[in-house]
Amino acid sequence: MTAELVWAVVAAAGDGRRLGHERPKAFTALGGRPLVARAIELFEAHPRVERMVVVVPEGWEEPTALLADELAAGKVAVSVAGGATRALSVAAGLEEVAADATAVLVHDAARPFASEALVDRVLDALQDADGAVPGLPVKDTVKRVGGGAVIETLDRAELRAVQTPQGFRAEALRRAFAAPAGELAAATDCAQVVERDGGRVVVVDGEAENLKITDAGDLARAEAFVRERA
Repeated sequence: MTAELVWAVVAAAGDGRRLGHERPKAFTALGGRPLVARAIELFEAHPRVERMVVVVPEGWEEPTALLADELAAGKVAVSVAGGATRALSVAAGLEEVAADATAVLVHDAARPFASEALVDRVLDALQDADGAVPGLPVKDTVKRVGGGAVIETLDRAELRAVQTPQGFRAEALRRAFAAPAGELAAATDCAQVVERDGGRVVVVDGEAENLKITDAGDLARAEAFVRERA
């Protein structure tokens, strides 16, 4: 892309039940600050990102706006309520992205340690692809099962554990997300939606530190990581 205009959508609409918290996951404290603050700061500091949309649970739009003010995050264009699933939440955020955007990054607030270098790798890969995702080689043997029995053992050399941020050419992402809501609802990541629409998605090197916080054990490991980096 010759003239980049990059927007980011921060997916932060998940609840905190698996963390054992009453407040939404993105507003759970990590290192004394809301988890979502790290995603906002990542894109605020990145020189290639123009603006961002933060998608949060309904009722948390105003606290998000106040947090953006506290962080002096002028790139936050708006915070909006998410949908019933992650894909529907991303769809809500995508509606707020400027029409002239050339690329869109989608990042989970639950991955607080993504680096600026990772963002660059994803964006650079869009030169000749509709989408780009970071991935790590799978270390474990992976088997496909059905009815409690092994159907086949997959070749792990062909497998990657995929992370965010994921990046897409804006027109490809918009076209893919124009699918009916019922088709979008079950998608586990944006790349899946673009793939179904016929888009070409490539994989770049992910980062081992870019862990995803899903449960209390993940949060404890993240807290330890924050202390190590302090």
